[in-house]
Amino acid sequence: MFPRTRIRLLLAMAIVVGAASLHLAHGALRSHTGASGLTLTQARSGFVMAAVLVALAGLPVAGLGTLASAVGNPLSGLFAVGSALLLLAWTGGPIDGWMRTSSPPGSFGALLIELLVWQLGVVAMLALVQKLRSPLRTRWPALAFDDHLGVDTHIRLPQAQALGAGLVCAIVAGVLGHLLIRSSDINQVLASLLVAFAVGGMAGHMAFPQSNPAAILLSPAIVAATGYALVLTGYTNHGQLLAAWHAGKITGLAMALPVHYASAGLAGAAMGVGWAQGLMAPEAETSKVTS
Repeated sequence: MFPRTRIRLLLAMAIVVGAASLHLAHGALRSHTGASGLTLTQARSGFVMAAVLVALAGLPVAGLGTLASAVGNPLSGLFAVGSALLLLAWTGGPIDGWMRTSSPPGSFGALLIELLVWQLGVVAMLALVQKLRSPLRTRWPALAFDDHLGVDTHIRLPQAQALGAGLVCAIVAGVLGHLLIRSSDINQVLASLLVAFAVGGMAGHMAFPQSNPAAILLSPAIVAATGYALVLTGYTNHGQLLAAWHAGKITGLAMALPVHYASAGLAGAAMGVGWAQGLMAPEAETSKVTS
């Protein structure tokens, strides 16, 4: 179920280097008010510039992640990107500061737009892996020493089976996220999303076994959008929302920012699909890749 030592070392390098590089964008992403919670919408450098800086800072993990996907499971690169983003999301802190300095519930609409931008990054990484994995393995055969259960994985536009897997992942992860996230504490939010999407990704792939994990990897955005939409439609003014917030009546899905879903959610979903591939593999293959 687990990759070989060489792949684990490459993944570790991608995550560490990527986290260090992405952390360089932390200052530009800080809120212009000084409040906690990293968002593009309140970034002191401006929405567009913040998005550009994150994209540039993400190039090292994108490159190393693509290499990891070429060496082993194609999902390795997506896991590396999500894991590297975790440090940035964690140091940014919880959503509380954003809640106090924005104008919710209306400002949750801005988070819906921001979700799309983060997902463009996920789609770009998906396309990069799909485009470069096979050419890299062909050009340098030494890279293709182990598929780690990912030999049949093809990332493309989801069809019925893949959409079904993504739907199951979104439902399972959404329910778990709602139940597990009981406060806006950053450690609880990130850990809960990681667990929720790991279980959701595993459930989705096992319910609809297929070779295209794209819908599962994009499901964190669907869950986030659902949580934000519930706030937008359930509350009419800032005071009413804050009263419900302090009373603990807000869905846990709305206590996470887009960067939290793009980091812990993506890493958890990739991890869950990998676990499902390991559990569903023939016993002989499983023993081979864990050796």
